[in-house]
Amino acid sequence: MAKKASKGMALEKRVNACNLEYRKKKLALIEKLELGFRISPKGLIPLKSTVDYKGMVKEGDKAIGIAFDAKETKSKTSFPLGNIEGHQIEYLRYVKEVGGKAFFLIHFTSIDTDQAFLAPIEFILKYWDDPKLPRSVKYKDFCKDWLVPIDDYLQLKEKE
Repeated sequence: MAKKASKGMALEKRVNACNLEYRKKKLALIEKLELGFRISPKGLIPLKSTVDYKGMVKEGDKAIGIAFDAKETKSKTSFPLGNIEGHQIEYLRYVKEVGGKAFFLIHFTSIDTDQAFLAPIEFILKYWDDPKLPRSVKYKDFCKDWLVPIDDYLQLKEKE
């Protein structure tokens, strides 16, 4: 159990630090959602969350809603869809349908220490929704334009 809990913590630490910088500079307000627990006779039971992060990003003189989940993989060849929970997909699908930005920040830790793919939900949905497609996304299928620095994943600092 502790092993799964620590999975992705390095990426989350960096995203949290980036979000703090965005907040200080009034570029975005993005918050990490903590997983709650329910007490039962068997002990603490983790509650399902939506995604790791939700918030708003400044675009011109308005703000738009944003939601995403940060994922890591040690694989050098593909990202397994098994790393994603069904409720995360459905939540991000809904965010996109109502006009928000929805994506996965996917870090291939064995390939690049400082960059991750900001993969739009539509891209992941192609694989998720089609039972004929493999249950993983090959590294080469990610668009190189989606590769962003983890420490400025929305690339807001460079726009200042």
